[in-house]
Formats: sequence, C-alpha cells, structure tokens
Amino acid sequence: MKNISLALNVVLLIAVAVLYYFQFSSPKTTLPETTETTEKEIVKVDNEASLRDTNYISKIGYINVDSLQLKYDLYEELKTKLEKKEKSYDSELKAKSAEFQRKIEDFRKKAPSMTQFEGELKQKELADEEEKLYKMRDQYAQNYEQEMLKLNNQLYKAIKDYIVTHNKNTHYDIIIGESQTRNFVLDFNKNIDITPEVVEGLNKKYQEDKKPNPTQP
Repeated sequence: MKNISLALNVVLLIAVAVLYYFQFSSPKTTLPETTETTEKEIVKVDNEASLRDTNYISKIGYINVDSLQLKYDLYEELKTKLEKKEKSYDSELKAKSAEFQRKIEDFRKKAPSMTQFEGELKQKELADEEEKLYKMRDQYAQNYEQEMLKLNNQLYKAIKDYIVTHNKNTHYDIIIGESQTRNFVLDFNKNIDITPEVVEGLNKKYQEDKKPNPTQP
C-alpha cells in the first residue's frame, strides 16, 4: 500500500522520540502469507497432458496484459474503487495522527508543571494511544491488501472467462498473457503440453548421471 502510512509514520517518529525519553515502546504486526498450487492439481494436469497428440501443430495467441488493462473499462472501474478506499483510509489516519500530535505537543508544554504521578499517567495514555495508531495503520493496510486481492481476482476471472468463451470460436491452442511483472497462460490445448516427454528425458538423464563412470578409478 503505497501512501497509506506515510503521514502517520512522520507523526509517530515524533511520538517515539518523546516516548523513548520516558522508556516506552510499541509492537509491530506482520501480515500472513498464502500459498497456491496443490499436488492434486499437478497430478490432474499431468494425467491430461499424457493424452496429447504428438503430431499436433499448435496455434498460439498472445495478449499484452498491461495494454489490455489500460483499455479495459472494468479495470478502470476497479482501479477507481481501490483508490477511493485508499484515500478513505489515508484521510482517517491523517486525522488521527494530527490529533495525536496535538496531544504530544500539549504534553511537552505541560510536562514541567506536572507531578511525577501526572507525568507517568500521561505517558501511559500516550503510549496506549500510539499503540492503537500502529494497530489501526496495520489493520487498514491489511484491509487494503485484501480488497486489492479481491478486485484483482475479480478482474482476472472476468478476463479468463471471456477468453475461454472467445477461444471456442478462435481455437487457439495456447493463449499467453505477458505483463511487466510476469507471464502466464490464460488457456491451452493439452495437445501442446510437452511436460511428460521433458520429465521422461530429465529422469533418463538423471539415472544415467547416477551410473558409475567406468573410466573413473
């Protein structure tokens, strides 16, 4: 999330500097990771690939995904929706950060006239509020990432579903999508899958490499 924590970080640097003097600190949180491909899916693809026609001549289609996104109306709609969500989070964080900064400045001014008990009580209050701001920032960042993933999945499904339907008429054997970040297959005909023969070749070479070399002592 590119801008959501920028303003908050500046204010929290001030807060940390003040609270560090009074020996306070705040925890940070991390986001969970996810994984994708399953063994069953790999086995299913391998079984289907073994049925291919080795004499088949393939027909390949290519899509520039970056260009497609820029010209696809749904992409612009989802992008605008995500930007509004980001601005909403950013606006709320800036307001909370500004309020927190005012409290720190007020504490700085009043600290010399406070009793030890009052000072310690205020320090604890500011430390608790700082921790809440960190948690709010992390929660908003997590919410944003989840929303972005949801919209990305919606966009990908819309594109893939259309391509699969469209390909019933165009009959491409494989349609490759390319972007600046990665390349991926959008649809394919199992007749062009060379995975089995590559696996067979690799295993054959592996077994040959394992055999002892008679020329070696």
